[in-house]
Amino acid sequence: MKNYLVYLAFLSFILTNCQKKEIKTADNKMINQNKTQIEKNKQITYAIHINSLTPYELYLDDILVDYFYGDNKSKTVELNQYLLHNGLHKLKIKFLPAKNNIFSKNGLLSPKDINLNNDTRWRIYFIKLNKDQEKPLGYSNEIDYKNNELKINPPTEELPYWEQSWDLDIKELPYNLKGWSDSEDLSKMDREELKKEVVDFFEKQRTLLNEGKIDEYLALGKEKDKEIIMATYDSNISWYNSQERKDNILRAEGHMLPLENYELVLYGNGRLATLKIATGQYKNWSALMSKEEKGRVSGWGILLHKPKNVSRLEIIRK
Repeated sequence: MKNYLVYLAFLSFILTNCQKKEIKTADNKMINQNKTQIEKNKQITYAIHINSLTPYELYLDDILVDYFYGDNKSKTVELNQYLLHNGLHKLKIKFLPAKNNIFSKNGLLSPKDINLNNDTRWRIYFIKLNKDQEKPLGYSNEIDYKNNELKINPPTEELPYWEQSWDLDIKELPYNLKGWSDSEDLSKMDREELKKEVVDFFEKQRTLLNEGKIDEYLALGKEKDKEIIMATYDSNISWYNSQERKDNILRAEGHMLPLENYELVLYGNGRLATLKIATGQYKNWSALMSKEEKGRVSGWGILLHKPKNVSRLEIIRK
Protein backbone atom coordinates (compact mmCIF):
# COMPACT_ATOMS: atom_id res chain seq x y z
CA MET A 1 0.00 0.00 0.00
CA LYS A 2 2.83 2.34 0.96
CA ASN A 3 4.65 1.68 -2.34
CA TYR A 4 1.38 2.29 -4.22
CA LEU A 5 0.94 5.71 -2.57
CA VAL A 6 4.54 6.63 -3.37
CA TYR A 7 3.93 5.61 -6.98
CA LEU A 8 0.79 7.78 -7.18
CA ALA A 9 2.65 10.78 -5.72
CA PHE A 10 5.50 10.30 -8.20
CA LEU A 11 3.06 9.94 -11.12
CA SER A 12 1.21 13.12 -10.04
CA PHE A 13 4.54 14.99 -9.90
CA ILE A 14 5.48 13.84 -13.42
CA LEU A 15 2.07 14.74 -14.88
CA THR A 16 2.09 18.20 -13.25
CA ASN A 17 5.53 18.99 -14.64
CA CYS A 18 4.58 17.70 -18.08
CA GLN A 19 1.50 19.93 -18.07
CA LYS A 20 3.62 22.94 -17.10
CA LYS A 21 6.05 22.18 -19.94
CA GLU A 22 3.16 21.76 -22.41
CA ILE A 23 1.64 25.09 -21.37
CA LYS A 24 5.01 26.82 -21.58
CA THR A 25 5.67 25.26 -25.00
CA ALA A 26 2.22 26.29 -26.22
CA ASP A 27 2.76 29.87 -25.05
CA ASN A 28 6.13 30.05 -26.78
CA LYS A 29 4.68 28.53 -29.97
CA MET A 30 1.86 31.11 -30.02
CA ILE A 31 4.32 33.98 -29.47
CA ASN A 32 6.66 32.68 -32.17
CA GLN A 33 3.79 32.33 -34.65
CA ASN A 34 2.70 35.92 -34.04
CA LYS A 35 6.27 37.21 -34.31
CA THR A 36 7.06 35.39 -37.52
CA GLN A 37 3.96 36.91 -39.11
CA ILE A 38 5.49 40.36 -38.60
CA GLU A 39 7.98 41.14 -41.32
CA LYS A 40 11.26 42.47 -39.99
CA ASN A 41 10.89 45.84 -41.73
CA LYS A 42 7.54 46.28 -39.98
CA GLN A 43 8.89 45.70 -36.49
CA ILE A 44 8.66 49.38 -35.61
CA THR A 45 9.81 50.76 -32.26
CA TYR A 46 8.63 54.21 -31.26
CA ALA A 47 10.85 56.22 -28.94
CA ILE A 48 11.46 59.60 -27.39
CA HIS A 49 14.97 61.04 -27.44
CA ILE A 50 15.66 63.62 -24.74
CA ASN A 51 18.44 66.17 -24.39
CA SER A 52 17.61 67.61 -20.98
CA LEU A 53 19.02 70.56 -19.08
CA THR A 54 17.00 70.00 -15.89
CA PRO A 55 15.36 67.15 -13.96
CA TYR A 56 12.19 65.78 -15.53
CA GLU A 57 9.41 63.21 -15.43
CA LEU A 58 8.11 61.73 -18.70
CA TYR A 59 4.58 60.32 -18.98
CA LEU A 60 2.88 58.38 -21.78
CA ASP A 61 -0.89 57.99 -21.55
CA ASP A 62 -0.70 58.94 -17.86
CA ILE A 63 2.04 56.37 -17.09
CA LEU A 64 5.44 57.44 -15.75
CA VAL A 65 7.83 55.88 -18.29
CA ASP A 66 11.05 57.69 -17.41
CA TYR A 67 12.49 60.23 -15.00
CA PHE A 68 15.79 61.85 -14.11
CA TYR A 69 16.41 64.07 -11.11
CA GLY A 70 19.76 65.54 -12.12
CA ASP A 71 20.85 68.14 -14.66
CA ASN A 72 21.97 67.45 -18.24
CA LYS A 73 20.89 64.08 -19.56
CA SER A 74 20.80 62.62 -23.07
CA LYS A 75 18.66 59.52 -23.34
CA THR A 76 16.46 57.49 -25.68
CA VAL A 77 13.30 56.05 -24.10
CA GLU A 78 11.55 53.25 -25.99
CA LEU A 79 7.75 53.41 -25.73
CA ASN A 80 6.46 50.16 -27.22
CA GLN A 81 5.79 48.24 -24.01
CA TYR A 82 3.33 50.99 -23.02
CA LEU A 83 1.76 51.33 -26.50
CA LEU A 84 -1.08 48.84 -26.75
CA HIS A 85 -2.31 49.83 -30.23
CA ASN A 86 -2.20 52.40 -33.00
CA GLY A 87 -3.94 55.73 -32.58
CA LEU A 88 -3.41 58.98 -30.68
CA HIS A 89 -1.36 58.75 -27.50
CA LYS A 90 -0.66 61.52 -25.01
CA LEU A 91 2.94 62.38 -24.15
CA LYS A 92 3.57 64.70 -21.22
CA ILE A 93 6.79 66.02 -19.73
CA LYS A 94 7.13 67.67 -16.36
CA PHE A 95 10.11 70.02 -16.20
CA LEU A 96 11.53 70.38 -12.68
CA PRO A 97 13.86 73.05 -11.22
CA ALA A 98 17.53 72.72 -12.10
CA LYS A 99 19.87 71.38 -9.43
CA ASN A 100 22.60 73.93 -10.17
CA ASN A 101 20.30 76.95 -9.57
CA ILE A 102 22.24 79.10 -12.07
CA PHE A 103 19.27 81.21 -13.15
CA SER A 104 16.93 80.87 -10.19
CA LYS A 105 18.17 81.40 -6.65
CA ASN A 106 14.94 80.36 -4.91
CA GLY A 107 14.54 76.75 -6.03
CA LEU A 108 12.13 77.50 -8.87
CA LEU A 109 12.25 76.54 -12.52
CA SER A 110 13.46 79.44 -14.66
CA PRO A 111 12.48 79.89 -18.33
CA LYS A 112 16.22 79.99 -19.05
CA ASP A 113 16.58 76.48 -17.56
CA ILE A 114 14.53 75.23 -20.52
CA ASN A 115 15.60 77.60 -23.26
CA LEU A 116 18.68 79.79 -22.78
CA ASN A 117 19.35 80.20 -26.50
CA ASN A 118 19.14 78.16 -29.70
CA ASP A 119 22.26 76.18 -28.83
CA THR A 120 21.56 75.67 -25.14
CA ARG A 121 18.03 74.45 -24.67
CA TRP A 122 15.88 71.43 -23.95
CA ARG A 123 15.20 69.19 -26.95
CA ILE A 124 12.70 66.35 -27.34
CA TYR A 125 12.40 64.16 -30.45
CA PHE A 126 9.67 61.67 -31.34
CA ILE A 127 11.44 59.02 -33.40
CA LYS A 128 10.74 55.73 -35.11
CA LEU A 129 13.30 52.90 -35.08
CA ASN A 130 13.57 49.71 -37.05
CA LYS A 131 15.82 47.84 -34.66
CA ASP A 132 18.45 45.49 -36.04
CA GLN A 133 21.11 44.13 -33.68
CA GLU A 134 23.35 43.31 -36.64
CA LYS A 135 23.73 47.01 -37.45
CA PRO A 136 26.43 49.10 -35.68
CA LEU A 137 23.88 51.51 -34.17
CA GLY A 138 21.35 48.78 -33.37
CA TYR A 139 18.78 49.93 -35.94
CA SER A 140 18.59 49.89 -39.73
CA ASN A 141 16.78 53.13 -40.58
CA GLU A 142 18.05 56.70 -40.68
CA ILE A 143 16.59 58.96 -37.99
CA ASP A 144 15.34 62.33 -39.12
CA TYR A 145 15.84 64.37 -35.97
CA LYS A 146 15.34 67.71 -37.71
CA ASN A 147 11.75 66.99 -38.76
CA ASN A 148 10.76 65.06 -35.65
CA GLU A 149 11.53 67.55 -32.89
CA LEU A 150 8.64 68.34 -30.57
CA LYS A 151 8.30 72.06 -30.00
CA ILE A 152 8.80 73.17 -26.40
CA ASN A 153 7.15 76.33 -25.13
CA PRO A 154 8.97 77.41 -21.95
CA PRO A 155 7.14 79.31 -19.20
CA THR A 156 7.31 83.09 -19.14
CA GLU A 157 8.10 83.27 -15.42
CA GLU A 158 9.70 81.24 -12.65
CA LEU A 159 7.52 78.36 -11.45
CA PRO A 160 7.79 75.30 -9.15
CA TYR A 161 7.49 73.12 -12.29
CA TRP A 162 6.26 73.32 -15.88
CA GLU A 163 4.29 70.77 -17.89
CA GLN A 164 3.74 70.37 -21.60
CA SER A 165 1.84 67.73 -23.59
CA TRP A 166 1.75 66.51 -27.18
CA ASP A 167 -0.49 64.11 -29.09
CA LEU A 168 1.55 61.36 -30.72
CA ASP A 169 -0.05 59.84 -33.80
CA ILE A 170 1.02 56.18 -33.76
CA LYS A 171 0.25 54.52 -37.10
CA GLU A 172 2.63 51.62 -37.76
CA LEU A 173 2.45 49.22 -34.84
CA PRO A 174 2.00 45.70 -36.27
CA TYR A 175 0.38 44.40 -33.08
CA ASN A 176 -2.66 45.06 -30.89
CA LEU A 177 -2.39 44.23 -27.17
CA LYS A 178 -5.16 44.03 -24.60
CA GLY A 179 -3.06 45.16 -21.63
CA TRP A 180 -5.11 47.33 -19.29
CA SER A 181 -7.32 48.80 -22.04
CA ASP A 182 -10.45 47.08 -20.69
CA SER A 183 -9.43 46.88 -17.02
CA GLU A 184 -11.37 48.21 -14.06
CA ASP A 185 -11.04 51.90 -13.20
CA LEU A 186 -9.33 51.56 -9.82
CA SER A 187 -9.83 55.25 -9.07
CA LYS A 188 -13.50 54.43 -8.46
CA MET A 189 -12.63 52.06 -5.61
CA ASP A 190 -12.40 53.14 -2.00
CA ARG A 191 -8.85 54.48 -1.71
CA GLU A 192 -8.00 52.72 1.57
CA GLU A 193 -9.46 49.41 0.38
CA LEU A 194 -7.43 49.59 -2.83
CA LYS A 195 -4.28 50.52 -0.92
CA LYS A 196 -4.70 47.47 1.31
CA GLU A 197 -5.08 45.20 -1.73
CA VAL A 198 -1.99 46.65 -3.41
CA VAL A 199 0.10 46.49 -0.22
CA ASP A 200 -0.95 42.86 0.33
CA PHE A 201 0.09 42.01 -3.23
CA PHE A 202 3.44 43.74 -2.76
CA GLU A 203 4.03 41.94 0.55
CA LYS A 204 3.43 38.58 -1.15
CA GLN A 205 5.85 39.54 -3.95
CA ARG A 206 8.38 40.65 -1.36
CA THR A 207 8.08 37.30 0.46
CA LEU A 208 8.53 35.29 -2.75
CA LEU A 209 11.66 37.26 -3.63
CA ASN A 210 13.08 37.13 -0.12
CA GLU A 211 12.53 33.36 0.13
CA GLY A 212 13.92 32.69 -3.35
CA LYS A 213 10.66 31.20 -4.68
CA ILE A 214 11.50 32.22 -8.22
CA ASP A 215 9.13 29.95 -10.15
CA GLU A 216 6.13 31.27 -8.19
CA TYR A 217 7.38 34.83 -8.65
CA LEU A 218 7.78 34.41 -12.43
CA ALA A 219 4.39 32.70 -12.80
CA LEU A 220 2.65 35.84 -11.53
CA GLY A 221 4.25 37.92 -14.30
CA LYS A 222 3.50 35.52 -17.15
CA GLU A 223 0.97 37.74 -18.94
CA LYS A 224 3.29 40.74 -18.60
CA ASP A 225 6.13 38.77 -20.20
CA LYS A 226 3.99 37.62 -23.14
CA GLU A 227 2.90 41.16 -23.98
CA ILE A 228 6.39 42.64 -23.62
CA ILE A 229 7.78 39.97 -25.95
CA MET A 230 5.19 40.95 -28.55
CA ALA A 231 5.66 44.70 -28.14
CA THR A 232 9.46 44.59 -28.30
CA TYR A 233 9.74 41.85 -30.96
CA ASP A 234 12.07 39.99 -28.59
CA SER A 235 13.73 37.07 -30.36
CA ASN A 236 15.30 35.64 -27.20
CA ILE A 237 12.12 34.07 -25.84
CA SER A 238 13.97 31.29 -24.01
CA TRP A 239 15.57 33.90 -21.71
CA TYR A 240 12.25 34.47 -19.94
CA ASN A 241 12.42 30.96 -18.44
CA SER A 242 16.20 30.72 -18.36
CA GLN A 243 18.47 30.00 -15.44
CA GLU A 244 20.27 33.25 -16.23
CA ARG A 245 17.11 35.23 -15.47
CA LYS A 246 16.41 33.17 -12.35
CA ASP A 247 19.96 33.70 -11.06
CA ASN A 248 19.57 37.45 -11.53
CA ILE A 249 16.34 37.44 -9.50
CA LEU A 250 17.93 35.26 -6.83
CA ARG A 251 20.11 38.23 -5.92
CA ALA A 252 17.12 39.40 -3.90
CA GLU A 253 16.95 36.25 -1.77
CA GLY A 254 17.40 37.21 1.87
CA HIS A 255 18.01 40.85 0.93
CA MET A 256 14.53 42.33 0.49
CA LEU A 257 13.93 45.57 2.36
CA PRO A 258 10.71 46.17 4.28
CA LEU A 259 7.94 48.14 2.57
CA GLU A 260 8.26 51.68 3.89
CA ASN A 261 8.16 55.34 2.82
CA TYR A 262 5.79 54.43 -0.01
CA GLU A 263 2.69 55.91 -1.56
CA LEU A 264 -0.08 54.38 -3.65
CA VAL A 265 0.09 55.72 -7.21
CA LEU A 266 -2.47 55.26 -9.98
CA TYR A 267 -1.45 55.42 -13.64
CA GLY A 268 -3.11 54.80 -16.98
CA ASN A 269 -6.11 57.02 -16.16
CA GLY A 270 -6.87 54.95 -13.10
CA ARG A 271 -6.42 51.48 -14.58
CA LEU A 272 -2.94 50.76 -13.17
CA ALA A 273 -1.74 50.81 -9.57
CA THR A 274 1.62 50.49 -7.84
CA LEU A 275 3.57 51.49 -4.74
CA LYS A 276 6.36 54.03 -5.23
CA ILE A 277 8.97 55.41 -2.85
CA ALA A 278 7.53 58.79 -1.91
CA THR A 279 10.61 60.86 -1.03
CA GLY A 280 14.37 60.85 -0.74
CA GLN A 281 17.22 59.38 -2.78
CA TYR A 282 15.04 56.62 -4.26
CA LYS A 283 11.98 58.72 -5.07
CA ASN A 284 9.74 57.00 -7.66
CA TRP A 285 11.57 53.68 -7.32
CA SER A 286 9.35 50.68 -6.73
CA ALA A 287 8.59 50.04 -3.07
CA LEU A 288 9.86 46.50 -3.75
CA MET A 289 13.58 46.96 -3.12
CA SER A 290 16.53 44.76 -2.20
CA LYS A 291 19.94 45.68 -0.83
CA GLU A 292 22.78 43.21 -1.13
CA GLU A 293 25.66 42.85 1.29
CA LYS A 294 27.98 44.83 -0.97
CA GLY A 295 25.48 47.69 -1.00
CA ARG A 296 23.86 47.15 -4.40
CA VAL A 297 20.26 48.39 -4.35
CA SER A 298 17.72 46.99 -6.84
CA GLY A 299 14.09 47.84 -7.53
CA TRP A 300 11.60 45.12 -8.51
CA GLY A 301 8.89 47.23 -10.10
CA ILE A 302 5.41 45.99 -10.97
CA LEU A 303 2.30 47.67 -12.36
CA LEU A 304 -0.97 46.04 -11.30
CA HIS A 305 -4.40 46.03 -12.90
CA LYS A 306 -7.72 44.33 -12.34
CA PRO A 307 -9.12 42.80 -15.56
CA LYS A 308 -12.85 43.09 -16.17
CA ASN A 309 -14.86 40.58 -14.14
CA VAL A 310 -11.76 39.52 -12.17
CA SER A 311 -11.74 40.23 -8.44
CA ARG A 312 -7.97 40.09 -7.88
CA LEU A 313 -5.06 42.28 -8.95
CA GLU A 314 -2.65 40.97 -11.59
CA ILE A 315 0.75 42.07 -12.89
CA ILE A 316 0.65 43.60 -16.38
CA ARG A 317 3.89 45.63 -16.62
CA LYS A 318 7.00 46.38 -14.63
